[in-house]
Amino acid sequence: MKIFLMHQTHTDIGYTERQEKLEWYHVEYLKQAIVISEAIRSGEKKEWEGFVWNNETHWIIETFLKSVDDSWKERLFDAIKAGHIQLTANFLNMTDLVDESLLKKYLEKAVKFGKSIGVKINTALAQDVNGFGWGYAQALYDTGVRRFYTCVHNHHGFYPFAKKHHVFYWETPKHNKILVWNGDVYHLGNLAKIPPNVYLDTPLINFDDLEYTYQFLTDYIQVIKKQGYNFDFLPVVTKGLFVDNAPPNPYIMDKIRQFNQLYGHEITIEMIGINTFFDYVESLNLDIPTLRGDWPDWWSDGYMSTPDGVMLYREALRSYHKISSLIEKGYKFSLDKLTQLEDNLMMYAEHTWGYFTSVGEPWNKMTKKLEDRKNLLASLANKYADELIDEFTISQKEAAKQAGRPLRYKVVNPYNYEREELVKLYINWWEEYQVETGYKVINLNTNEELEYQETRVDDKSRRVVNVWVKLQPYESILLEIQGVKVHKPLVHPDPLYPRYSKIDYVSPYMDNQIIATQFGLETPYVRIKWEKDLGITEIKDKKHNCSLIRKDIVVNPFTPIYEVSKIDYKYQFSPVEIKQVRSDFGRNRKTFSSERFVGRLINTRVLACGQLYGKVELKYELPGTIYATIEITAYRDLPQIDISFICGKETVWEPESIYLSLPFSYQEAEELWIDKTGTLMRPRIDQLPKTLTQFYTVDNGFALVSKQGSLVVSLPDVPLIYLGKLEPDVIKLAFDEGLSNPDIIYSWVMNNYWETNFSTSLGGFYQFNYRLYFSDTLTNEIDALKKAKDLNSNFIVFPVK
Repeated sequence: MKIFLMHQTHTDIGYTERQEKLEWYHVEYLKQAIVISEAIRSGEKKEWEGFVWNNETHWIIETFLKSVDDSWKERLFDAIKAGHIQLTANFLNMTDLVDESLLKKYLEKAVKFGKSIGVKINTALAQDVNGFGWGYAQALYDTGVRRFYTCVHNHHGFYPFAKKHHVFYWETPKHNKILVWNGDVYHLGNLAKIPPNVYLDTPLINFDDLEYTYQFLTDYIQVIKKQGYNFDFLPVVTKGLFVDNAPPNPYIMDKIRQFNQLYGHEITIEMIGINTFFDYVESLNLDIPTLRGDWPDWWSDGYMSTPDGVMLYREALRSYHKISSLIEKGYKFSLDKLTQLEDNLMMYAEHTWGYFTSVGEPWNKMTKKLEDRKNLLASLANKYADELIDEFTISQKEAAKQAGRPLRYKVVNPYNYEREELVKLYINWWEEYQVETGYKVINLNTNEELEYQETRVDDKSRRVVNVWVKLQPYESILLEIQGVKVHKPLVHPDPLYPRYSKIDYVSPYMDNQIIATQFGLETPYVRIKWEKDLGITEIKDKKHNCSLIRKDIVVNPFTPIYEVSKIDYKYQFSPVEIKQVRSDFGRNRKTFSSERFVGRLINTRVLACGQLYGKVELKYELPGTIYATIEITAYRDLPQIDISFICGKETVWEPESIYLSLPFSYQEAEELWIDKTGTLMRPRIDQLPKTLTQFYTVDNGFALVSKQGSLVVSLPDVPLIYLGKLEPDVIKLAFDEGLSNPDIIYSWVMNNYWETNFSTSLGGFYQFNYRLYFSDTLTNEIDALKKAKDLNSNFIVFPVK
């Protein structure tokens, strides 16, 4: 058996050290690889001949080029041309949060760099990550990458196909193909003790070490043969040291030479570059199967350990899409700020979240530093996005606060399609004198008076005037709130003058297109009812006289659910159970003993009941929180329901989760569709065999689609959905019996179940928004998920003179 040993680092932006320090480390590691190459070429270290360093991520190259002078750059290029350093296309090891357009842009950076120095980069390498969106495959192909090597880490995860070392062609959504070798864990060579310990310039190699490596590889080969592995070669990946963010180790060549002398008649080890490996595989003309579908990431749930950061990131990403659309139209923006925005978005979507002590020692200074640094990436992305939008509004004559400034606003559609939105126009307390006697809203482009509804926000210190606006692509209009003297009747317009209409009475003398009381909310499109303790018990589509709730409901719609695995550590110091129970979670993300508590509806109040919409707040009693409410808004002119889940979360050390129940249905024979990494797919159908089926990351939301219409739920703040029952069970993988599409859906709002890397404390106040839209005109998945994206979008609104 020939062992093809592939040597590289594993790039974690964090986990083992401060993020900024790791930048320096990886620059130094690349310098070490260059010096190794020079020592080989000069003849100084002939014993290292055959050494190859695979550059795992293009981020390392980009960071190196920004950090060194021209002489180091030339030395790098020489080492690459000598074959001692091989290049790959992946920018970083990404989560499913990554944006498709940015992913392509950063893959193109690597490919273009290769062309600039005469090197073809058509191979990508990903390590540690447990899956990739189907759109990832398309992004690879579209940027010229045709080969992809993956090293899945099966901790809390699983190998697709239930096999290690599986080679296949991954058919993209557009029916292209890339060659994939799904290998084993990225430190397999370290587990086999192939890299020797080194003291100064001397490798510490003895017979016991060599025998251990031989026995490990022998046993490993026998094990993988049980799964049908029948090649006479085996790729093994190794780091220079048994730690993430590891340097190159040229002394591996000494170990290889001695090993081959002893055991070469049975097993031979050869260090090889990743591109050379794929060249060899392609030369064999193997009969390789072609498989199509998504490859869900088992680790994509971890990012919801920082819900604040994810919300900032998602908002910044939506602003980035606005800015990109305006750039297509010809508007100019600061290139430096745009680059900073893109870099911070990519860095936040990278798979490393924090320090390795994040759970066992959440107070550790490094734990706190790395967590803050990670959230800083989202915050900086959000900041640069805001500043770029400010650039646009200022260029469009935005007016600063000024005495005498009129209540005049510009509304801009930054997108290349027509859309309609309920626009919010703010009247501040220092502007109250302009509307003391009343006001009207005028479209200055047409001189038309517009219907509006007013609410109070920010501790009721500001008025918000809500107006429906429809705009063509890139169209803008001017709106003005003009003070007028409005007659205020001294007698209530309802002859019955029901003082408690918002509580328990609906007058027959009023408009009543919108009815909002303590017990329900009704519009021309929808009727919603709730009951004490139970929560929402009815959501009816009035046009079709049908329920929007699944028949097999477990938890009522929009009800929060708290899940916790309790540990009694009252008298313990640094209790090991805090980490151990998390390790015991396996792939279920919970144990048999985990407890779930369904939120209990305890109070309601009406927030608004006007001519455009009604809004009611439901208060829930929910363990693990100090405050939990749901705000529900329904509209007179739209089949749409807006939801805000407001939560005051306690800090809990034990593993816990919060879900929000979304048990909807629209028509029979419907299918569940999601958008993910720019691609539409059906969970549990459009997937690679034996892949994750419990939870999925989405770009914009999900849709239940049928020929009779669709129900769409947009998820601007929480991009993670959970399918099926919440109780743990034997894991079912793609195409196992008993799985269904659709299934009961939950929004997985937050969790802290990981025993390392991800954040432990979920404590704090949050507001998570959702939108539900249903229509018999949305009869295909493309239109339905376009609607999800539109529901997450908004116009740019700002004051002008």
